[in-house]
Parts: sequence; C-alpha cells; structure tokens
Amino acid sequence: MLVEKTIKNQGYWQKQFGLYPMLMYPKNNKNKFLMLNGGSKDFCLQIDIDNFEREVFFSESWSTNTKNYVVFNKDNVHLFNWLKNGSEDIPIKKVEDNPEKFYTYLSGHSYKTPDDVVPYIISVFRELRNYSGKEEPEEALNLLFRLLISIDENDDYTKLDPSLWGIKDGISLPKNFDDYVQQLRKGVNSIVPKRELILRHISGALFQEAHKQVVYFDRQEDLFGGYSSKLITKNDVYSSVHYTPPYLARTIVENCLKQLDLEKKCLKIFDPACGSSEFLIETLKQLQNLNYKGKLKIIGWDTSLSAVCTSNFLLKYEQRTQWNNGNLKYEIKKIDNSLTEQWDNDYDLIVMNPPFISWELLETKKSKDAIVATLGSLYKGKPNQAVAFFYKAVKSLHANGVLGCLLPTTILTSDTYSKLRKEIEEELSILLLAKLGNYIFETALTDISFIIGKKSETNNLPKLIWSKNEKGIASDVLMDFRKMEYKNQMMRIENNCNIYIPHRFPILPNSWKIIAQKEENFLLSVKRFTDEKQLSTTSELFEVKQGIRTGNNQAFIITRDEFNSIPDKEKIFYRKVINNDSINDGVLSLINYVWYPYNSDGMIFTSENQFKKMAPFSYKKLLQYKDTLHKDRARKNIDTWWYLSEHRTWLRKNEPRLYSTEFGNSGSFTIDTIGDFVVERGCAWIPKKIIKKEDYYFYLSILSSNIFDFLLSIYSKQLAGGNWYDLGAKYINNIPIPNVNLNDIRTLKQYSGLVELGKELLGGNPYLKQAITDIVRYFYPEL
Repeated sequence: MLVEKTIKNQGYWQKQFGLYPMLMYPKNNKNKFLMLNGGSKDFCLQIDIDNFEREVFFSESWSTNTKNYVVFNKDNVHLFNWLKNGSEDIPIKKVEDNPEKFYTYLSGHSYKTPDDVVPYIISVFRELRNYSGKEEPEEALNLLFRLLISIDENDDYTKLDPSLWGIKDGISLPKNFDDYVQQLRKGVNSIVPKRELILRHISGALFQEAHKQVVYFDRQEDLFGGYSSKLITKNDVYSSVHYTPPYLARTIVENCLKQLDLEKKCLKIFDPACGSSEFLIETLKQLQNLNYKGKLKIIGWDTSLSAVCTSNFLLKYEQRTQWNNGNLKYEIKKIDNSLTEQWDNDYDLIVMNPPFISWELLETKKSKDAIVATLGSLYKGKPNQAVAFFYKAVKSLHANGVLGCLLPTTILTSDTYSKLRKEIEEELSILLLAKLGNYIFETALTDISFIIGKKSETNNLPKLIWSKNEKGIASDVLMDFRKMEYKNQMMRIENNCNIYIPHRFPILPNSWKIIAQKEENFLLSVKRFTDEKQLSTTSELFEVKQGIRTGNNQAFIITRDEFNSIPDKEKIFYRKVINNDSINDGVLSLINYVWYPYNSDGMIFTSENQFKKMAPFSYKKLLQYKDTLHKDRARKNIDTWWYLSEHRTWLRKNEPRLYSTEFGNSGSFTIDTIGDFVVERGCAWIPKKIIKKEDYYFYLSILSSNIFDFLLSIYSKQLAGGNWYDLGAKYINNIPIPNVNLNDIRTLKQYSGLVELGKELLGGNPYLKQAITDIVRYFYPEL
C-alpha cells in the first residue's frame, strides 16, 4: 500500500509537516532520525525494526532534547515517551488515516520541563560558574567541557589529552567534581545520557546559556561541598550578541547548501562572527546528511574568548568523530574586529549572524572607522555594523559562492542603505529573502530578516517570505516554507505567512521591503491609478513636517493643572501641545501645554533680563534647569538657554492644520480647526496648494479608514507589538491618496459624504470607521 510505504519513511514527514530529518548517527546508523522543526514539536524517528530497546529510546530522546521516540514496523506505530516513562502501540492504519491528529498528539506531549537535558545540564553548569566565581566564563566552560566528556565512562576525566579534545590544560577541578560526573552519568530518572547526541545536536542551546554575562554569584557551599545553581545573568537588549535560534540556522544552511556544487572536491566555509559556531556545526551536520564526500575548510572568527573556546571544542569533536580528521580542517580565531581583518575572496559559503550594533552604540572610534573603511563610497548616515559585514561578505565570495545572512530589517528598507542595495544587486543574485519580525532573538526586539544569495552575473526574481509579526510564528512559517519546497509548490498564502515570487523586485522603489502578496497585487493596481492621475502621492499634495523638539520635555512641557497655576499674563507664552496621547480615533484632546514664547517675528525674549522681567513666574520655574539646558543641547548656549531646541517657524502662525502622532495608525490623525495647538511628538500635513476647509475633513476621513491602515502596512515601518507604524515623512510620502484638485472630486457624493463623516469623527463619534472605509474604497482599486 502506497500510503503505508510513505508514512514509514522520513520523507513523508518532511513533505507533510515541513520537518527536517537529521541523522542521529550519520556514520553508522542510517535509520535513526531527529525530525526537527524548531524545538517544541521535534521527535525521534526509527523505521522498520522489531527489537525494541526502551532504555535506548529514552536515552536518545532525552539526549536530543525531545520527548517522543516514534518507531514504525509492519503493523504498528510504537510511541515511547521518557517523560511519561511509558510507551503506546497504535495501529499503523490509524496514523495513515489521520497523520495530522497523530502529529498533534505528539506535539501535545512535547512541552518543556526542568528535567529536559538542556536545563538539567545548565543547572550543573551554573554551579560550576559559582565555583569559579569569575565573570568571564572560560574557566567554567572548560569544567563543563570535561563534564560532558566524562559522560562516556570510557573516558577518564582525570587523564584527558587536552589536545585531543581542544580544551585548555591545567584547569583546577572542584574537590567534588566526581559528584557532578556521577550525577550527570546517572541522568534523569536513570536515563543514561548519550554524549555524542548532546554534543552534536543540542550544543547551541547549551552554550548560549554558558556565554551569558553573570551579574550575581551565589558562592555559598551546601552541606556536601557543592555550590548553588542560583545565578543572575545580564539580560541586555542593547547587546550585539543575539544567539541564532537553531530552527533559523537550520533553514538558512539548508537553503544555502541547495545552491552549492556538492560534487566539488573541497569547500571553503566562513563565519566572521561565529559565536559558538551554531552555523558552522549546522553546516557540517547537513553536509553529513547529504553524504558529502569532499574535503572541508572551516574558518570562524569571534571577539569572545569563550566563544572561540566553545567552537574549538565542538569542531575538534566533529572533526575526530565524524570526518576522519583529514577531511575536515578548521581554523577558529579570536579577533578584535572582523572588519579590520583581511578576508579572503574565494569562499564557497559564508553563513553568519553579524553583530547588530547601531552607530550610536559603537563604543570606539576605531569601530566606526572600520565601518567607514569597509563601505567606502557607500558610507552614508549612521549605518548599523551589520551592514558592513553584509557588504564585505558579498565582496568575499568567489564566482558562484553563496551567502546566508541574518540582517536587521532596516538594511532592506532604510534610505541610508539605498546605494548599497543597488550595488549588491549588481553582484549578488538574491534567491531568498525573508522578513520574520521582532520576536526572533530571546533578549531583543530587533526586526529580523535573512537573505540567501549567490554570486552571479544573472539576476532572477527572488522567493519572498513574509511572516506576520507576532510571537511564536516564525518557526511555523519556516516549516511551511520547507513543506512548500518539498512539494515543489510555487507559493503558499496563509494568514500567518505569504511565500511567493513577486512580479518584480524590488517591489517598492529604492527598497527591498517584503510585503504580503495581496499587497503586491494591490500595488500593481495602484500604479495604474497613479499613472492615470486618479491618485497622487502624499508628497505631491502635502509637506509632512516634524513637530517641535523641546530638548527637555521635563522642563518645557506642563500639565493642565500646572498651566492653570500660571499667572494669566504669562499664559500667552504657552501653547496647547499634541503628542502621542493627544489623538484618539480623530479626536484631539488637550492633555498638556508647552512653553512656546514665540510670535510671528520669533522669540519674544531677546535677553535673559527681558525674560525675567516679562515672565517672572516662568523664569523662576525654568531657572532650575538652566545648567542642563545650555550644556546638553546643540545650538543652545548660556545666552539662549530658555529657547526650544526646534520651535518650527511654520508653527508661529495659528491656522487650521491636519496632524498625526509620531507613531500610530489610522486612528492617529486629527484636525486642529483653530490652529492654537503645536505638535511635539508628531507631524503636521501642510498643503502644498491652498485647500478649502472642507478638504481637511475629507482627508481626515481618508487617513482614518481601514484602507489607510492597509497602505501603512505596505509603505511604512511596522513597530513591534501590533499594527503601529512610523508616520514620519520618509515612510508616508509615497502613499497614494486622492487629490481634491483633480477629476472634479469635490462634486462627488463620496466627497461630501467623507466631509460629513470627518466632522462627526472630529466631534467624537467613534463608530464611523466602517462607514468611512466603505466610501474610501471608491477611490482605490479592489483589495
């Protein structure tokens, strides 16, 4: 029966569920697999055996950080779960009839527990770190290496040859180290750990913890001479060290290797920011899976000594146990900065998660100079360090070389990198581009994308992966992608993800932004509307201007109660202020006031004495901030300390204006019909031609519609945490909107309808969104 033959093969689980089948023991057992998807739904699989070794199954599943071991034979599916300490027999016909139900059942019994191998070993490691008492983890790491080596009773940890294992010699062992050895060998519930499986298949998760910076040690010994496992590590969201989740490294490597010529007798592979060699180890495992027979030269650099130590340990083990020593040569080097090193130009494969450090957080001038030197004429603005790694990697591939790289999504979209993107398009054929969102790294909300490209003179349209920006979705999206690839499907369109080849790339001018397919189709129709002058871009109709910058909100912005306490004669020096809390679904609320001593001619007080004389109450209030205000603000000195940093000349005159908050969505626009507000955290939409009063209400309705939310999702930068967007000019200038001065729009019933709805919206009616959207649809292509 075809289904029976299929379901008992690892290829079925690849195709049906998008799992990656990794051989447990590539050298000596081709029937045991880890079926991997990203962690929570992984399981072990063995096919066509009749002799069941329950203890072996428990040992192997525990050691690979899974719960379930699935065994197929002729009539039954045998399911072993070490956590439940039991097994089940299920007729194979039931699994054939409903494999989804079976996989859901498996997944439901795969939740994480403190007894899993990773937390179990980490707990022991934390005790070793408390024993070492050192902030840097090198000593504790070497103890951990010896502990892991000692899992196999054939290796006496007191007589190890350090050169054989790639570990440091002369490490002082705790007096009770043998207790740790016996504890680990015993395992959980007497499950015997497997050293090879732990080192080869869970090292990434294990050593991620090992490299964390400790901020608190607990060195209190217990009654038996052991140390506490209580340890507080630094959770630094501004760190450049963001560990690549195994499911993401697996997907990138898998798709890079598809582009390599695996008949080549030698491959040269490089990671210039290797960390614990997550990418390099994953590459080696997958090459084993693909039965690669050639030689390998692996090169990895990192600034962290502990990362280099870990990489040497893992690669030495891989070299000795899997590649017969001679077939794998590796060089792991500690460097100060990869960008200042000389890179070769003949790499077959570069895989990396470069450091994501913003220009502002670079600690030394040398680091900034290295970026400037690397980018050369492409240097612009304040680039992220990752872009220099990306550019240098492209330049370092040989002909037909392949690059797989994580990137901050801003590199795909920011104007700062527009020239760089154009140059890279000339050298790199982009094969796969994915936007995964803000929930990839454990300790940071950086918006993450990845790119896979090949050095080539020809450029084909890339495959795009768009993922909904919500926690926990990315691993499922990459499973869907693998599923699609195995089935040789051209596209996959789901609520959580769109995977497709666009009609053109880049989709948006001067950007590599990845959008959902329906958005791309909408853009094609919108282009026709703009070509036919049915729509115009925002920048053609409005100048979107940034609001004031006080330079010190604590000093200059006051509450309504504080304003009421000011003498009446000084209230003229304050204006109502708009910030992100002032606008809600079209309604403009007065929350705060801002110091604004300007008239149509400029600053009212031309000297400090004049200020003190004309506004003594305000002078006394602001005087407490004088030192800060003249020292900490650019272009302000002791003679102008009471000035705002940027008061915006156009705000001196009171006139009706259309406003938005700095960040938001369709509920973040309003009209100041009188013009007595100034905007601080937000933008003003200044018409480039004179428009009528009714036009403001028309545009308020347009901007408050669900259609405009959809346009923001295409053109603007989405922020973490939901449907919130940057409403600054550079993100909204190209958004197409109706032009009231064209095509007799003012004579349309849709125009008058939106004017009336805009008035109601401004008046506080919150139930108009759908009615507004229904009319706005008239001006746009069908969604």
